[in-house]
Amino acid sequence: MKFAVTIVSLFLFAGISVADWQIVATIDAPDTNISGLGFGNGSLWAVDKVTEFAYQLNPATGAVQNSWFVAANGTRIPSGLTFANNTVYIASAAPANLTDPYCYRYNASGTYLGNFDLDC
Repeated sequence: MKFAVTIVSLFLFAGISVADWQIVATIDAPDTNISGLGFGNGSLWAVDKVTEFAYQLNPATGAVQNSWFVAANGTRIPSGLTFANNTVYIASAAPANLTDPYCYRYNASGTYLGNFDLDC
């Protein structure tokens, strides 16, 4: 019985691993230098490293639902983004070698909530 389960599992795994990948949809980026992308609360979230704007996007249409300037960065450049617990986390670091990293927190409306150091 173990042998039969193993054989079936191998065939299933092989079928999954050779399946053709498909692009379901594409949307235009809201800006030209997106450096972070996340998903949460039914929205796609993005941050641009040059304009330092954060965007909330409709994932089906790409329409911008909300945006704000990431003013809390100071001299750091936004280099990543994630969304968790109704909070947008934007990682930023000094421009030279992406050193001295900090994470800036915003609520889903773009209100600044604070920051914390990412150096370990």
